[in-house]
Amino acid sequence: MNSKLFVTPKPNPNAELRLFCFPYAGGSPTIFSSWIEKANDNIELVFVQLPGRGARLVEPAIDNMSDVIEELMFYRDYLTSKPFAFFGHSLGSRISYALASQLLLENLPTPQKIFASASRAPHCKSGKRILHALPHDEFIAELRDLNGTPKEVLESKELMELLIPLLRADFKIADTYVAEQRALPLPIHVFHGSDDEIVDEHIAAWQELTTQPYQLTEFAGGHFFIHQYADEVISIINQQLA
Repeated sequence: MNSKLFVTPKPNPNAELRLFCFPYAGGSPTIFSSWIEKANDNIELVFVQLPGRGARLVEPAIDNMSDVIEELMFYRDYLTSKPFAFFGHSLGSRISYALASQLLLENLPTPQKIFASASRAPHCKSGKRILHALPHDEFIAELRDLNGTPKEVLESKELMELLIPLLRADFKIADTYVAEQRALPLPIHVFHGSDDEIVDEHIAAWQELTTQPYQLTEFAGGHFFIHQYADEVISIINQQLA
């Protein structure tokens, strides 16, 4: 697969299944780098790299869900060419649900499972403060409070000038996208940080989006527990996709 949209850090053509990984707002495929040597041999990891980050840094970031899904669906043949599953963290969880819904609508194969991490259910409107349109200084302050952007990046004017358009675009999707409620015929496993102040009570509403088994695993951490518990998360995924 030559598209910059999909990064396969360790090609595994003999794998039985692909796990497509969707990062959080402002995130790039590097957030999953620790998984590369820890995924089971039956899994080929594929990191989703949307415009505005990584090797696509010079491309304008997308600021609405419909265009994100349109780009992903352009590669529907690759997405569905062998059994697959989705993992998403925060905004990435909602993108994975939207993509699975679109595949279902087009009568195409759907993921064997969705792992939804640190995200409210996508059919629930956010009750939190709208971030993407804040004035520059307030936006930076909110990013600092979210604790997902490294301090050295926040303090670099040059880096932030590059990243602000991407971050505003991603947060616009996160702030505004509300999915049509559609129960998918596939299991959903939700990961949640017990101290996550960003995700509210809508975490439990994920069970309304599946006709199959629903599971919830809680970690003792905040919104970005995925960094602290990377080994535990990939271990659970390995077990469930074995």
